[in-house]
Amino acid sequence: MIALIDYGAGNLKSVANALDDLNSEYIITNKSEVINFADKIIFPGVGEATSAMIKLKEKNN
Repeated sequence: MIALIDYGAGNLKSVANALDDLNSEYIITNKSEVINFADKIIFPGVGEATSAMIKLKEKNN
């Protein structure tokens, strides 16, 4: 299963649409316990990821 990480930004819907077109099994999540058990991880977005990592850490406090 693929974990599509939702951190409140990025092109989440576009990536989800692409995975749907590929008939891929995925879950949209920001929960570390779900991400840890995923076979693959997609971190959507472009550019530098520092702000995204800060948002993820804030959500999992």
